[in-house]
Amino acid sequence: MTRKNFRGTARANWCACLTGGFAITGLALATLPSFRPIQDQSPETRKSTQNPVRPTGKLGQDIFLAIDHRDVTALQALLKAGGDPNSRNGLGFAPLYIAAASHQPDAVDALLKAGAKPDLASTYGTPLMFACATNNVPDAMRFLSLGANPKYQRTDGLSPLMEAAHADSLPLVQELMNRKVDVNAQDDGGYSALTIAARDGSLDVASALVAGGANLEVADENRQTPLMTAAMTGHADVVKMLIDKGAKVNAVDASGRSALVLTASYGDYPDVIHALLDAKADAGAKDKQGHTAGQLATARGFGQSAAILTGAPSKAEPMPTRTAREAVALSLNAIQASTKQFAEGAPCVSCHQEGLGRMVTGEAMAKGFKLDSSVQSTEQTKVLGMLMGLKPLNEGALHDPEVMKQIPLIEINEVSTSFTWILSGLIDQKQPASDATAAMTMVLARQQSPDGCWTFSLPRTPMQSSYFTFTALSVRAMNAYGPKADSAEIAQRLGKARQWFVAAPAKDSEDRASKLLGLKWTDADAKALDQAAADVVADQRADGGWSQMPNQQSDAYATGQALYALRVGGMAANNPVYKKGVRFLLLTQDSDGSWFVNKRAIPANNYFDAGFPHGESQFSSFNGTCWATLALLGAV
Repeated sequence: MTRKNFRGTARANWCACLTGGFAITGLALATLPSFRPIQDQSPETRKSTQNPVRPTGKLGQDIFLAIDHRDVTALQALLKAGGDPNSRNGLGFAPLYIAAASHQPDAVDALLKAGAKPDLASTYGTPLMFACATNNVPDAMRFLSLGANPKYQRTDGLSPLMEAAHADSLPLVQELMNRKVDVNAQDDGGYSALTIAARDGSLDVASALVAGGANLEVADENRQTPLMTAAMTGHADVVKMLIDKGAKVNAVDASGRSALVLTASYGDYPDVIHALLDAKADAGAKDKQGHTAGQLATARGFGQSAAILTGAPSKAEPMPTRTAREAVALSLNAIQASTKQFAEGAPCVSCHQEGLGRMVTGEAMAKGFKLDSSVQSTEQTKVLGMLMGLKPLNEGALHDPEVMKQIPLIEINEVSTSFTWILSGLIDQKQPASDATAAMTMVLARQQSPDGCWTFSLPRTPMQSSYFTFTALSVRAMNAYGPKADSAEIAQRLGKARQWFVAAPAKDSEDRASKLLGLKWTDADAKALDQAAADVVADQRADGGWSQMPNQQSDAYATGQALYALRVGGMAANNPVYKKGVRFLLLTQDSDGSWFVNKRAIPANNYFDAGFPHGESQFSSFNGTCWATLALLGAV
């Protein structure tokens, strides 16, 4: 199969999820006849709408639920009763995928003993790939010993070696190379295992790949090499290793940017700058707009890098070249263009475009920005069609636990992560409450955990990484669309959520931002709100931004999210904290309206080019651009 055909297959099968993670609910919902109002559907179509794609195979739904609940006793009983260990859910996942990805060796053992196929393939890979993606070394080794194909490439070209490289799993990378896999295989975005290791800063894995024959100059679809990728993401140790092995320091990407220019564009990385200059990188090289690395570092406020590149420390802080309104107008163009291309290539409803993206466009319209009416209409049709298509099932689920078990992808705990974003988009688009929104909201409400929060099972960093985020979005949905008939239940659930927000420790910037949102939306007392806001403010860096993790630099995702939370929490746009954050965003926006946010998520979703900048980091960058735009809208 040619690379072109790989991409075509991926476009046909891939469907972005409602969660920003696995292509989960989106694919299940895309199989529903739900993209027209239900009153316009035939009786046959209405009937099939009440029976969406669900796990196939005897007792399949219960098998998946047992694995998700980590109940191996129940799983063994189901298999003993004749349950099909090779069942498929609406995505084509097999139970072995989930057991391996969630590191449940007893469940893997039970499934294999019952006849689960260790090499069962789907659009999303094989059990081996799911084990490699989550660094589950014992089960990956077991699958290999049972004959799993180490050379498998799924429809977008991703391989077990690439998954293991992302997981920073040196044992699996070495084992797979020992089995003579193609170390230079590329996925549809042009990434090889070395590119992924370079992007993630996995020095030992990158070194092993180079020793195993990895091509130092392999180029992705933007003609960026592993050296460029490591440089622009600030991984100095990987940069030095690649240079020592002979990587070309002055090669340029499709936009005419060298590794040095890319480094100066996306972070203050003095160690990387020194390594590149020591290797004779051309300090006078320019991008297509005529900017040198020194000029870019100076303009973006990357002081240490600017001082090295220009030979003198900056005497004044740089001034943004555009206003908040101008920056929002630029970002809206990029967001809408990608949303249009996404809609043309993926028929499903997603958490990014139709969830977070619609939050942005809804607020933008309220601020008077003019949007592309055709994009808005297409999104509205998709979302309302899905909403109405699920209405009979959602209503039935509220009265029958057996029907609740048939909600698409509930068997892998992906209801909260999908319904929250869709309902949040509807809120900001001013969608009136209806029976359909009420039913979806109450199904979501009943996913609440006993301790008061809403969860997910498999993380997809960063958009699906925080229980605080989905708990906050869930209470927002209940406030907006909870039916009056269920007001007592809603009040009780909001109270439990508030107690959870107060008591639960926040571990990172997203947790703290979403904790503030949740406390605000559950009407917590002033003391709790003030403390939560203070905790968010304490994360602000000297450059005015926020970082996703302590060992990372500030980026648009964390900064936009923190500012949005502070704004919802009551902070005025003229507050020095807010102004400093806005300044960071204005300085770091690209001329195409986007912000670069490096991909960290498990590459479980099949890659699909939705037309947003930054290649395989385009969806994390799209999400970061949305959060940044929401923050800037507060300053317009």
